[in-house]
Amino acid sequence: MKNYSRASTGIDLNLIPVFIEVVRCGSMAKASIRLEMSRPAVSLALKRFNQFFDEPLFFRKGLYLEPTEKALALTHSLEILIGGIHDNINAVNSETNKTLAQNRPGLGIITLQSEPSV
Repeated sequence: MKNYSRASTGIDLNLIPVFIEVVRCGSMAKASIRLEMSRPAVSLALKRFNQFFDEPLFFRKGLYLEPTEKALALTHSLEILIGGIHDNINAVNSETNKTLAQNRPGLGIITLQSEPSV
């Protein structure tokens, strides 16, 4: 199994949600409010994330940041990947909860319904 740890790749995955939120909001100030982070923390995270790329991901337009085409494409890909991670975690948790409910005494009358197949 390949090692994807921060120590081996140098990539801090905590920077990804900051990048995505700045793209969505168009400004670090608005993103900092939504992320409940200080503006300097968002700025630093964005700067660290941008270091992984050979070209800038944003162009400054007055008070706003306009994402480049590369940033928009990257955002789309990252949103899909993060969505998949959340879906997998929820699926594992659902299976765990289903197993626990089936094996606990006194819960024999509780039935967990799975999603209907299409």
